[in-house]
Amino acid sequence: MRPSNSDEPGGRVQPHYLGSVINAQGEMKEPLGALILHGFTSSLDTVRALEPMVERLGLPYRMPVLRGHNTYYKNLQGVGWPEWYADAEAALKDLLNEVDRAVILGLSVGGLITLDLATRYTARLAGITTIAAALRYLSPLTKMTPLLAAILPEFNSPNAFNDKELAKRSTNYKKFPTRSFKSAWEYAKLVEQKLPQVRTPILVLASRKDNIIAPSAAMTIYERVSTPDDQKQIVWFERSGHEMLQDMEAATVVKTIEDWLVDDIGAVRGLSGEPYDYSVSSPRTW
Repeated sequence: MRPSNSDEPGGRVQPHYLGSVINAQGEMKEPLGALILHGFTSSLDTVRALEPMVERLGLPYRMPVLRGHNTYYKNLQGVGWPEWYADAEAALKDLLNEVDRAVILGLSVGGLITLDLATRYTARLAGITTIAAALRYLSPLTKMTPLLAAILPEFNSPNAFNDKELAKRSTNYKKFPTRSFKSAWEYAKLVEQKLPQVRTPILVLASRKDNIIAPSAAMTIYERVSTPDDQKQIVWFERSGHEMLQDMEAATVVKTIEDWLVDDIGAVRGLSGEPYDYSVSSPRTW
């Protein structure tokens, strides 16, 4: 649903998503911005496909590196979800200095952080998108995470692609500290308990062929959030692996998010008003 253009109780001006707005404090801000969050062991390459899209929509954005990532896998040692959440929250606060409201687009563990932030920043969020949110894991080995973290210092990262050629381009960590994963695993349980506190418009994206996350994760999010039925959507993809923004359906995933931002959130496309023709680029280019 598009946001109303009327004033909220208390005098706060709803953004029109056209030009700048003046908020209740008399500050001039852009109406809408985007926070983009990557996942566990990820480099920023996993979410870079969203950059051209938010730029085409004219949205100020932040795409932070969550602590321990985008460098060397051993830098994840001693790092867990409290640090990742703090980094994401700092980026959101910085963005909200520039914009009136924000959307959050989160991949995998970034999807968990997205949901968590939505429980605390409801009034400042126009909507959220979770992409293969890491709420429940597919491998039965994850049930042994506390034991494995106690006896194994590190573990090999699983394959997150269904296209073998695209997998060769992955810049994600090939290994990870097991205690750091234990933190992500525990965070999933914590966030699941908080789902009823989410009231923000939401788009849930998932793949039936995700090789990391169980399909029940997306359905649990969709069913348990308190977002009104007419403000929540779930979209399934049929071929992608976990890296939905890099695998063979990446272009369609990005287009789905753009359409939601325009049709439901009220973002405005460029001067032509036409969506980008994603068919001109193979998903292999993302």
